[in-house]
Amino acid sequence: MGFEVRVDTAGAVEIVRAAARFGWRWGSGNVSEFSRLVGWSSPQPVGTLRDGPVFSRTGLSVWWDSAMFWGSERGLDHVRVTISDCPPPTDSGSRELLDAALAEAVAALTAHWGEPEAADAGPAEGVAWRFANVFAGLTIGVDTVDLLLINPMAQRYWMDRRHEIARRRTAAGGWMRLAESLAGFLETLPVDGRLVLTLPGGRFIQFEAGPEQLTGELARSEFVDPTWRYTPEIEQALIDQGWTPPREANWTRALSRRAGSVAMSGLALRIVEALRTIGATAITDLVADAWVEGGPDLEVTPLGVPPHPTSRTQRAEFLRNHAAYEFDAGPLRVDVPAGIEIARAARGFDWTWTRADLAGFTAASGWKPVHDSASGERTVWADTDLRVDDPRARFCFDGDRLEAVCVTLSDSIESFLYDEGLPAEVREQRTAAYARALDGFRAEFGLPRHGVLGHAHGAAWQSPGLTMGLVTEADTVELYLVPPGDRDRRLIIEQQRAAHRARDREWAQFFEELAGLIADLGETGQLTVDAGDPHRARIDRDHEQLRLELASATARALSPRVLKLMLRDGWQHPDHRYPLWRIGIRLPALHRDLRRLARLAVLPLQTLMPPQAPVRVLLNGLDQPVRSPSTGSIGGGPAPMVEP
Repeated sequence: MGFEVRVDTAGAVEIVRAAARFGWRWGSGNVSEFSRLVGWSSPQPVGTLRDGPVFSRTGLSVWWDSAMFWGSERGLDHVRVTISDCPPPTDSGSRELLDAALAEAVAALTAHWGEPEAADAGPAEGVAWRFANVFAGLTIGVDTVDLLLINPMAQRYWMDRRHEIARRRTAAGGWMRLAESLAGFLETLPVDGRLVLTLPGGRFIQFEAGPEQLTGELARSEFVDPTWRYTPEIEQALIDQGWTPPREANWTRALSRRAGSVAMSGLALRIVEALRTIGATAITDLVADAWVEGGPDLEVTPLGVPPHPTSRTQRAEFLRNHAAYEFDAGPLRVDVPAGIEIARAARGFDWTWTRADLAGFTAASGWKPVHDSASGERTVWADTDLRVDDPRARFCFDGDRLEAVCVTLSDSIESFLYDEGLPAEVREQRTAAYARALDGFRAEFGLPRHGVLGHAHGAAWQSPGLTMGLVTEADTVELYLVPPGDRDRRLIIEQQRAAHRARDREWAQFFEELAGLIADLGETGQLTVDAGDPHRARIDRDHEQLRLELASATARALSPRVLKLMLRDGWQHPDHRYPLWRIGIRLPALHRDLRRLARLAVLPLQTLMPPQAPVRVLLNGLDQPVRSPSTGSIGGGPAPMVEP
C-alpha cells in the first residue's frame, strides 16, 4: 500500500492501565462501569443482534473506534478493542503492515509491563500480559490490530483447548497431519490449480483441478532414478490403492469435485499411502509446489511441506516471456492531476448527500450525466474530461440518498479478456498506477488512513463534509467520494460481522471438542448430543464405522428446508429397513471428518434451540464438561474466577 498502518499505542496503554486497576467481577455490570471509566460511549446492541454482544465507541484515533463485549450466561468473557486502522485483508502486503503495527503495539506494552507472559490472547493467537484479575492481549484480526481484555477463566479455557489440539495433532503423527492438511488444500484448489509433491530421484505426485474433477498423476517407474524404480510388489500396492497403471505416461487417478468432504479425506489418505509406498520415509523428504496455470503461485505453507526452491522464479520468468495482450504490458495510464483537481472541488462543494448533488456537482465539475438526473436510477453515469480510455464517474444512490461518487482515474485493464486471471505483469501495472495516484494525493492532502469507503478498502482522507479515498477496482484505479457519516453506518455492519465471527469461533471450538470425544470412543462406544428433551443426536461406534442417528422426535420437528439441507449433506432418509435419519463414515477417519460428523450432529438441533440454550454432551451415558457456545449475550451475575 505504500504507507504504514496507524496504531493508537498511547490509547492502548491507557486502556490496559485502567483495566489493570479496575475491579473486575466479570459480570454484566462491568460493561457499563468500565465504559464509563475509560470514557467510551454507552454500550449498545450490535446491529440487529438483540440477544447478543454489545459495543461501545472508544474515541481512539483509528478507523473503527470501537470495542465489543463478548460473554455468555457465565458472565463477561472478553472485551475486544480495535487499536489500528484497517488495510484490505486481501492485499498481498497487508499482513506485513499489520505485523509491523502489532510489533509497535507489543513494544509499547512491553516498555510499561515487561515481556508478555502468555503466548495466546484468549480466543485469538497473539500475546498477553497477566495482571491481578485480567489478561491484556494483542492480536491481529481480519484487518486490524486488536487489544483484548480477557477474563482469566476464559484465558485458561482457551489455553487448555489449544494445548489439547496440539496434543492430538502430535499424537496423530506426521503422515496423518499431512493427510489432514492435504485434504483441505485439494478441496480448495481453484480451477486450473496444480499441486506437485516431489521426492528425490524424480518421484512425484501431482494433481490438477478441473471444473468437475481432480486429476492425479504419479511418476511412472521408468521416468525416475534407477535407485527408486518400482518393484512388482510396489506396483501391485499402487493398484490396490486405486491408481490406474500407466499406458503411455504416468499412473493416474481422478475424483469428482462433487464427491464430498469424506471422499476428499479418503483421497488424501491414499496419496499419503502412495508416497510411503514409493519410498518416502518422512515428510522432510518432500517439497511442494502449487500454482494456477497462467496465474499466481499458491501458498503451500498450510501443507507443512517446504516449497520447491526454484519453481517460483521459473514461472515468473515464463510469465514475463509470455505476457498476453501486449496493449496491457506497458504502464497503465492514470490521470493524477485531474484526480487531485476533482478532490479539491469535492472538498469545497456543499454536499447534501442527496440526489440534488448530482446536478450541482456535475455542473461544478463540467461533467455531463449520461442518464436523466431525475429518472430515479440506482446508478447514474456521467462523462468526465479525464485523459483515460473510459473517462466516466458514477453516482450511486439508495432512493434519494447519495451513497458514493466513484470517478475512474486510470485506463482499464479489461480483465474479462483473461480467462485464467490477470498475468503477474498486468497486476503489477495496476499496483504501479495506484502507487502513482497515492503519491500524488499524499503530496497534496497529507498522509492518508487505511479505511473503508463504501464497500471497498483504500487510502482515505477525511474532512468535515466528505471522506475521499483511492481504491483499486478489478480493472481500474478509482477515486471514491462518500458521506462522512458512512463510516459510522459501516461500523455497525463491521461490529455485526465481528460478532458473527466470534460466534462461529465458539461453535468451531465446540465441534472440535466433540470431535475429540468421538475420536476417543471405544468399540461399542456412544456419544449423545442433547439439546433438551426430546431433541438429541447420537453417534455409535463399531469396529468399522461411526454411525450418526437423529432422534425421531427431533426429525419430526424439523422444517422441510432443514431436511433438504440434511439430504444434501449426506444424511440418509428413514425407510422401512431403518426408521431413523442416519449418516455413517468408515474408519479410519481423519480428524476433519470427525469435526464434520460433530457439526452434522449439531446443525439440525441448532434450528430447534432457543438462543443461549445449553447443550449437554454425554459419553457412554455420562455428562461431559463441554462448554456450550455463546451468542455473546452477557449473564447478569459475576463469573467465577480461577487462578491464572
